[in-house]
Amino acid sequence: IFKRVNRGETARSFSNFLYVLPALVLFVVFVLYPIIFIFQASVLEWNGFSEGKYVGFANYAKLFTNDRAFALAMRNSFYWIFLTIFPQMFIGFFLALLLNGRVWGRNIYRAVFYMPAIVSAVVIGIVWRRIYNPFGGFLSGLADFTGLDFLAQPYLADTQIAIFSVIAVNVWQWTGWSMLLYLAGLQGIDQEMLDAADVDGVNPWQRVRHIYWPLLRHVHSTLILLGVIGALQTFALIHVMTEGGPNNATQMLPTYIFQTAFEQAQMGYASAVSVIL
Repeated sequence: IFKRVNRGETARSFSNFLYVLPALVLFVVFVLYPIIFIFQASVLEWNGFSEGKYVGFANYAKLFTNDRAFALAMRNSFYWIFLTIFPQMFIGFFLALLLNGRVWGRNIYRAVFYMPAIVSAVVIGIVWRRIYNPFGGFLSGLADFTGLDFLAQPYLADTQIAIFSVIAVNVWQWTGWSMLLYLAGLQGIDQEMLDAADVDGVNPWQRVRHIYWPLLRHVHSTLILLGVIGALQTFALIHVMTEGGPNNATQMLPTYIFQTAFEQAQMGYASAVSVIL
């Protein structure tokens, strides 16, 4: 009987393994093998075509000691994380509070605010390049019409403000997504708790501070996590609007990897940047 049970458990375990085998094969081929390969390539001087030359950790040493573009990309990644995630959260939370109440046409407002999040980053990049264009763009035209000359700026050509100009576009694009998650969280709060707060004489600010904000902690953490992941994967918007320029002022790690690997044919060096990312 003991042997029969063991055989049955073995057969059951083997059948269970067969169920997960396709996913395991896909993971090995498309995740594990590329990770191992990219580590191996990062210690080579390799153009992606001919045989690579082993250089040890020379690529990493160059990254941290003699690569201004990489330093700017790291700096911009921190800018992107802190200057996109939290403004999106706060503005999205404020919009969710407004549109969670009895506002005329609130479904229309929700759709309008959320719409940028479902539009391709390529399309958004092209549109905002036109808006920022100092020669006939929307903002320069508005400056001419209103006399507000500060609106006419070389937003994407000035190394001091280019990264912040692109960050503003990203905040505009994804604030509606934050609003949507906060709306879902607000609608999941127990109404009896809110009624009890009204009976206790809680004012609107106290309700926001002591009820809404703490109870939406799971939404805060989700937005921060997704925001960090999105910041480290930012490519399309930067590539379309500035291609990392001017003078690498808007360079991000994914765009730097792309340019280094496929435009400059330094596949080994780009692999080192990929490992750091």
